[in-house]
Amino acid sequence: MATMVDQKAEQGLTLTMTRVIRAPRERVFSAWLRPETIRQWFGPEHRKVEDVQVDGRLGGRYEITMSPAHSPENCPNDHAPREKVAVRGEYKEISPYDRLSFTWCGDWNPTEESLVTISLREVEGGTEMTLEHTRFGSEASLAGHEKGWEHGLDSMVKLLEG
Repeated sequence: MATMVDQKAEQGLTLTMTRVIRAPRERVFSAWLRPETIRQWFGPEHRKVEDVQVDGRLGGRYEITMSPAHSPENCPNDHAPREKVAVRGEYKEISPYDRLSFTWCGDWNPTEESLVTISLREVEGGTEMTLEHTRFGSEASLAGHEKGWEHGLDSMVKLLEG
């Protein structure tokens, strides 16, 4: 597991995370485009996926709606989410089993449109997956996304290796 934060002038703040998954590239790639699979791994720990819409072709759009994982009275702290939110965007690159790129815009910060790129390569024992999330408008946004991606990617690894 590797996480790296970088500052590139043209991309704004950048988050890079790498995982090695004991699964074929085809299976890892499809986990990003199949609604029934996305429902099982996506999102931060305080959210559960409620609905997934995917038009998995170049220029196609996606939308993932999440609700609180706990009822408000059972939330662990005052910062726990209390309402539904969605993230949506457009597929900018789809290179089966190698690379997937899409825009990212969440309800919680509708003026920030960032870019997520997933790169896959075969390694001994499975697939190395690198997520690069660029164009963050602030350190706080990057930090929040880092927590969400940590949980989501860990869940994906468990799902695909299970």
